Amino acid sequence: MKKRVLLFPLLLLIATGLLAQKRIPPGCATKLADFVNEDRMDTTKPRGMADNYYLWDPRATISVKFMPGGSQSLRNEVINYAKVWEQYANVKFKFLPDNAPQAMIRVKLTNEDGAWSLLGTQCNAIAQSEHTMNLDTIGFKEQSTPAYWRGTVIHEFGHALGLMHEQSYPGGIKWNKPAVYEYYLKNTDWDSAMIESQVFEVNDLFYTNGTAYDSKSIMQYWVSKQFTLDGVEIPANTDLSLGDKLLIAALYPKIGVRAREVPRVTVTLPNLKVQQNQGRRGIVITPTFNLKSNAKTGTVYYLARLVDENNYYVPTSSKSYNLNGYVATWNRATILPNSNIAYNKPGSTPNLELFIPYDYIPLPGESKVRVEFFIKLVDEANNQYKDIGERYYTPLFSITK
Repeated sequence: MKKRVLLFPLLLLIATGLLAQKRIPPGCATKLADFVNEDRMDTTKPRGMADNYYLWDPRATISVKFMPGGSQSLRNEVINYAKVWEQYANVKFKFLPDNAPQAMIRVKLTNEDGAWSLLGTQCNAIAQSEHTMNLDTIGFKEQSTPAYWRGTVIHEFGHALGLMHEQSYPGGIKWNKPAVYEYYLKNTDWDSAMIESQVFEVNDLFYTNGTAYDSKSIMQYWVSKQFTLDGVEIPANTDLSLGDKLLIAALYPKIGVRAREVPRVTVTLPNLKVQQNQGRRGIVITPTFNLKSNAKTGTVYYLARLVDENNYYVPTSSKSYNLNGYVATWNRATILPNSNIAYNKPGSTPNLELFIPYDYIPLPGESKVRVEFFIKLVDEANNQYKDIGERYYTPLFSITK
């Protein structure tokens, strides 16, 4: 179930009205990734041609390793195809041994789960034990042509560099929606909501970076002529287009500065500590993580929301500790250029705390709850609001009012 969109211009400590009961997906004991769904063939959430907020730094060396599995010959193919991007982007993929303790991108070669990648620096925000890219060697290699397999690998590493699906370009394709729904419902495990988000979702012109729609982009899905109202057909693109080369060169320039730089923030996987303070009569949340920013000033919100034992957000009609109708709290911070902040570093004075008073939790004592923690970056100049990392969840605990 999708989460309600948070409207940050209304992010005030006022009541927003009691909203419909809201449930988080079951089985998410520690975190919820709204940009990964295991039923997708390519699960990167479309946002336009490139999401500038999740780009790596120009001249970055991006470490990559394979998770267990996959032959050496198959791995060599992936390495060679990934490095196609290096010809035009000022970045380097450095492939590490399997036993490397840390890598920015973790690739899993498997026979299931389709092909997908997390988006750019979002890879930093999940555990090292989890993969950030999946390559289905059955569906995309053994059951397709060598060219299609090559194109799939290049496509997914494009996502890993921050590129998005080309079909989400505003006005790019005139869809025959009934035909598209019929095909994907019959031939994939996608439901209607997945088809809408993966195929039809159109995004803000901001993410086009001033470029025109490029039907030959490696980031464009194959499109049958029966899928379009004007009979336009787009074959499977298996190599970089001229537009791809120009865009990636502008985003990762070898000379000069990046086009359309925005505030960018990356965070490490948080460790959440929750204490119940009877003296202050409330729940104290102290997340431990590191944050780095680029050369532009940004604004971030650190948010915590309560979830009950049935995985429902806890509704409230109070005028305080209310986020879109649910019990929550948050802190706002201005992040200065080139910051490197360690929040709540062990042995140091705590420097980030979130607090929810018992009086604003409309549940009886001994009720079981968990805390959801997440971070939002606000770029008011461009009217953009971005998730930084995932949604993280504590285990259940009992409220001791």
